[in-house]
Formats: sequence, C-alpha cells, structure tokens
Amino acid sequence: MHFPMPDAERCFFCEIANGNANQWQIISEDELTMTLLNGRQFETGQCIVIPRRHAPTILDLETAEETAVMAAAKRLTRALVDAYSPDGILVYQNNGVGSGQEVPHFHLHVVPRQPGSDWGLGPPHLERLEREGRLRHHDHLVVTDEKQQTVATIRDHL
Repeated sequence: MHFPMPDAERCFFCEIANGNANQWQIISEDELTMTLLNGRQFETGQCIVIPRRHAPTILDLETAEETAVMAAAKRLTRALVDAYSPDGILVYQNNGVGSGQEVPHFHLHVVPRQPGSDWGLGPPHLERLEREGRLRHHDHLVVTDEKQQTVATIRDHL
C-alpha cells in the first residue's frame, strides 16, 4: 500500500543523514539511525528518530531498522526522563499526508510531556497553528539558543 506523501523536491532528513544540511540538531547517531531535536519545539525536548536510509513510511522500514529505531527511542526516552522528569512520554508516528506527515521520510516522535501543555493528549492541532501563526520555537527552520541548549542537555543525558 502506498500513502499519498507530502510534496518535496528533496528529503530534509536525507539531507541531514548525508551531511548535506546543518547538523546542529543531531543528538545521537548509530549505524542505522539518527536522533534529532525536532525543530518545532511544542514541548521542550521534543525529538525524532529517523532511519539513515530513506524510507518514506513504517511500511518501508527493514527489520533491522525497525529494531534500531525502537532501541534509539528507548535510549532517548531514558535520557528525556533523566533530563526533564516529565509526567509522561508521548511516542507517535505519521504515515502519509492523511495522518499529518510533513516530511516524506519515516520519523518517530518522542516527546516529554509536562503539566500545563497546550497539546491535550496529542500533538497540537495543525489548524490552530495555521490560524494563530507560528511562534519562533514552533518554526523548524529557526535555530534558537533554547533549541541548541535542548540538544546539549539531551546529549548530556545519553
């Protein structure tokens, strides 16, 4: 089965994995995966785990990549719990535009949840964000001191 995928001239995550994009958000990496700070910080410490190889959806992952992604997510979860003492960890993943996938490369979200969050029980509603406009910390293209400090904090706890 193939899902309708987001339009993209190039894959942003492949650019990072291949060293062709700014590397500031890399928290950790291994042979098969990379853990990145999500440039959209709706929650401090919000990260993603990607396979190095281009795989658009969960259906495109090889068995070794599935195992490696979950192992990286578990290591990251331990670091986030140690670094931020959250109330919980939200792990989610989108496949295809119908689910809200914005980058055509598999990525698993790992998000520490804190009291007072405006997310409710899931990710922010995209319609609300579009209506209200994006704040600097929500814009994945904007590198802030706070985002860079978040990368350093999580790295320190891995």
